[in-house]
Amino acid sequence: MVTDLFNTLEQKLELVLSKVSTLQEANAALHKTLGEKEQALKESEAALARVSREREAVRERIDKILNRLKIIDTGESA
Repeated sequence: MVTDLFNTLEQKLELVLSKVSTLQEANAALHKTLGEKEQALKESEAALARVSREREAVRERIDKILNRLKIIDTGESA
């Protein structure tokens, strides 16, 4: 009877240890994936910042061109 209880306890302990090991492996894989996603996010944020700066530079150039055209148009209509 006591032997049966120990066998049952041993089996349950093995099951728990197996699940813990599986969860640790899954956790490690998730941490790796998280690190990769964080790196991809940093790269995307850097690319977005670069594109935003380029867009602002283009906007400024277009504004300058439009202002020149207004000056030319104003000069011709006077």
